[in-house]
Amino acid sequence: MMKVIVTKDTFFKALPVQAATLHSKNLPDQLVKVSAGTSLEVVDYLPYEGNKESSADDHVFFQLTEPMKGHKAIRWFVYGLHAQMEGTEPDNDPKDEPAPPSPNLDGDKPSTKPIDFGPKISIPGISRPVGIYEPVYFEPTVCNFTWSEMTKGGTRIPVNANVTVRIVKLCKYLDEVRTFLGNKPMRITSGYRDPVSNRRVGGARSSRHMAGDAVDFWVKDMDVVDVFHKLKSFHPKGGLAVGNGFVHLDMRPGAAARWTYPRGPRVSLW
Repeated sequence: MMKVIVTKDTFFKALPVQAATLHSKNLPDQLVKVSAGTSLEVVDYLPYEGNKESSADDHVFFQLTEPMKGHKAIRWFVYGLHAQMEGTEPDNDPKDEPAPPSPNLDGDKPSTKPIDFGPKISIPGISRPVGIYEPVYFEPTVCNFTWSEMTKGGTRIPVNANVTVRIVKLCKYLDEVRTFLGNKPMRITSGYRDPVSNRRVGGARSSRHMAGDAVDFWVKDMDVVDVFHKLKSFHPKGGLAVGNGFVHLDMRPGAAARWTYPRGPRVSLW
């Protein structure tokens, strides 16, 4: 079951704008005050991402299973910092195989030596071809994650430069996660997925893997449940979930989201 959990007195809104904007228009059923502690079942939810001129990407769009008492509407926006999203689609059960490990690993870290980074691929937004075993970035330090890991051996090329930017940002954050978890090797089981690949492996319809800011992984010598619980405090925003042998982490805008996959362990989400 999926649900929206209100964590602070707030408003459900017909549009992703400030509540005062809708209040001034005095339109019925477009602005509903909701108290902290309210929990409602939803059919689906997803972060709302506006254009570059918009500040609406701090909202979440969701559809209730049934209208609230006294209101006809079932589709609403809520300010992300005032709510949490829980659960996922019942058929969201990805089964993805990791890319082959890089032959250039120096122990458990990409080598900084001038070596052959393997076959070249063209990545939108990067002016030169990159080797699939090349670290995603080199500055200020060498990234612990390669393009092979993030693109399944170079077979899943980002659809545009915006996705590439998110992948780089994600990998920088993953290096922080790696440090937090004791600098233990992290093995990526699923990085970026183009829409076709996402459907093929059984990902969610609006999976953040397609946006380039999500990753599934496991950590050497650590149980996935322990990793999940440790990251709840380190990663209070975005998405966090645990599955059968992997942890999912994403950097979605808006409200935090937590869930378990059908074949994953049952855990305390918050």
